[in-house]
Amino acid sequence: MRKHRFLLQLILLLLFMGISSAVFPDTVVMFSSGDCTIDLLGNGRWEQAAVGLKLSEGSTIRTGHDGELELEIDRERVSVGRDTEVSVKSLLSRLGDRKKLAWFSDLSPVIKNLIGARSKQMETALMGVRGVAEEEEELDWMGEIEADEPTALFENGKQMYKEGEYGKAINIFKDLITDKTVDPMRPEVVFYLGSSMFHTMQYEESLSYLEESMERKDAYYYEVALLHSSFAHYFSRDYRGAIDGFGSYARDFSEGTFAPYALLMLGKSHKALGEPDQAKRYFLKIGTAYKNTEVYTDAMNELQGL
Repeated sequence: MRKHRFLLQLILLLLFMGISSAVFPDTVVMFSSGDCTIDLLGNGRWEQAAVGLKLSEGSTIRTGHDGELELEIDRERVSVGRDTEVSVKSLLSRLGDRKKLAWFSDLSPVIKNLIGARSKQMETALMGVRGVAEEEEELDWMGEIEADEPTALFENGKQMYKEGEYGKAINIFKDLITDKTVDPMRPEVVFYLGSSMFHTMQYEESLSYLEESMERKDAYYYEVALLHSSFAHYFSRDYRGAIDGFGSYARDFSEGTFAPYALLMLGKSHKALGEPDQAKRYFLKIGTAYKNTEVYTDAMNELQGL
């Protein structure tokens, strides 16, 4: 009898372990620098982060003024910049929300390329202006900036951003926004800071920076800032804010690459708010204009049950 009871307990334990591992994806510290501590079990006992440390759903991460940490969660890399406290549970929830939009990850490299292309166009235009007006003191709408330490740091931050090193980029751009000498290029700095935070799923924190960077609609990064801020509102479950953002995008960039996605997100936001008539309008518009696309399939699926 005892043997049977032991076997039953062992089977139940193995089942529980299997279910737990299936529900909770592997979360491992891949990189840690500076002041980074982890409350591993959620009991208030903080320990120094270390590469290879496995975290639980109840773990909380805290970084100090010079901290930077990178996790691998379910084969996805997630960076945490300095002066941040975040729970693994919240990161899992945000990652799950992002994965529900199966096409969203495919957009990231396209959006990055868009920033790069627009930035190069601006640099080319400025070179032309400099060639014509070599004697002028101000050659750029941002102001003439010498190649000093802050400018070099800014270029380093942009490179970290391009390489997906968002934790490093966040730390660099946070330092830069406190430096008065970079005020002429502050809109660009806050764009990269907000966008880096967006990529690390710090959606609420990213919004003030992204929205500040959007004050100039002629800036080369405006379209991307508008997209990121719209998605940040959506992932923060601020669906009214998402509707405002995606609505602006649908109007300003109606012929752009991401126009059908903006329509889809407008429909999804109205659906989340329990506004089926408005949601149907956007889904049906996709059905008319974007057949035989992934967006069309998603829109038709969203129509189910409305």
